[in-house]
Amino acid sequence: MWDAIRREAWTDARVYLARLLDERRSTQDLLAAYTVEKEEGNAVAALSFAQELYQRDRSNDEGIVAYISALIETGRKDEASRMIESRIESVSGGVLKSRYYYLRSLIRANEELQLNDLRSSLFEDSRNLNSLIALFELYLRRNDERRAISYLRQALALAPDNLQLKRYEAEYAAALRGSY
Repeated sequence: MWDAIRREAWTDARVYLARLLDERRSTQDLLAAYTVEKEEGNAVAALSFAQELYQRDRSNDEGIVAYISALIETGRKDEASRMIESRIESVSGGVLKSRYYYLRSLIRANEELQLNDLRSSLFEDSRNLNSLIALFELYLRRNDERRAISYLRQALALAPDNLQLKRYEAEYAAALRGSY
């Protein structure tokens, strides 16, 4: 099932997942169910799995991140914001803090605050793929192609097989070959 998720083969993953969830509901199974539903655009179903995961173990960082993400996706940004602020204050740093900064960037009201959070995210973990992609997209919106391409290059170096990045790579192939 995790192989299907890594390949972004959501239909295959759903088949495996349905069988697994009938037999058991481990933390990993719930996390997989959340991931599949989220990627398929089923925000309410994703929230349901994330909430079950969070309620099962409120100290599980993967469950907390999934739950906050699901809250954001379903428009419950105030609740997500409170949880993010609490987690940023309590986490010492590194990969996990980077993820919380990224999540906070998703609910920021303006682009400057988003930019600050994304930079903080990369300071904590320079390999945060979501933050790199978000910075690429932000700089594209600002018509700063040089910076955008720089972040795209970094993201491609980390995840050359990522489908979203492959689409961006095809679209910006000329700029990637340029002298940025």
